[in-house]
Amino acid sequence: MRPVLFQVGPLPVSSFGVFLLLAFVVGILVTRARARRRGWDGGDVIDLSLYAIIGGIVGARVGHVLIYWKEFAGYPMRIFTIWRDAGLTFYGALLGGAVVAWAYGRRRGWSLGQIADVAAPGIALGYAIAMIGTLLYGLNYGRPTTLPWAVVLFGEPRHPTQLYLMAAALIIFAILLLAERRPMAPGRLFWLFILLYAIARIAIERYMDSPRVFGPLTLAQAANIVAGALALVMWIVLGRQPAPKPATTAVDPESSSIAPPAEPIATPASKTGEPNG
Repeated sequence: MRPVLFQVGPLPVSSFGVFLLLAFVVGILVTRARARRRGWDGGDVIDLSLYAIIGGIVGARVGHVLIYWKEFAGYPMRIFTIWRDAGLTFYGALLGGAVVAWAYGRRRGWSLGQIADVAAPGIALGYAIAMIGTLLYGLNYGRPTTLPWAVVLFGEPRHPTQLYLMAAALIIFAILLLAERRPMAPGRLFWLFILLYAIARIAIERYMDSPRVFGPLTLAQAANIVAGALALVMWIVLGRQPAPKPATTAVDPESSSIAPPAEPIATPASKTGEPNG
């Protein structure tokens, strides 16, 4: 563990914050490159990404506070001290970012489904990067184990569930790039991302040191069962819609000939901090 990555004078800089920032940067760059291939203005995409990040952080924090309201009720000012507990929720971030993206996209003729598809791979890649920060900070930690690849957290060897989540996100990133080679209805790629993430999170949660709150299920498992079911329904429904015909789009002269495809987060549940969801 290394919660404080380095000091800037008297100010400590958290490892989670550094890698979360890096995740945002990578996600924006990948999303911008993908959007340019559709002929979208790169400057508009940067603006949209920054606004969506702000909306995402607000949504992620609100979700965390609502889930753990008892911990904040007596100390309401803690709601604003995100840097102390890294308390953010993954689905809260998606919802907050989606609201901003919808409002911004309407002015430019971009549907929410199109925006979500462009951003999905970048979100997956950014999530993978953010997981490095959760490992260093001590969030999303696993149960004690004697496996040879265990990491020592809180004085004992544990499952490196942060690395499991990182590996899952990288695999999802690759699957999304392969899946989009075939035309599909707007929004379907994004729902594939949610479905794959939900499956991965439900499976990896078995190795995380999280309390069971719904019978044998943790809160994250329950949330992802709901999210996964919704994603599966949307994937099937959108699959019945005709896919748009491939269209040639103007290539931004500033973009390279090879543009990578598209765009977190963590909540501690008592210190299981995850992109909680």
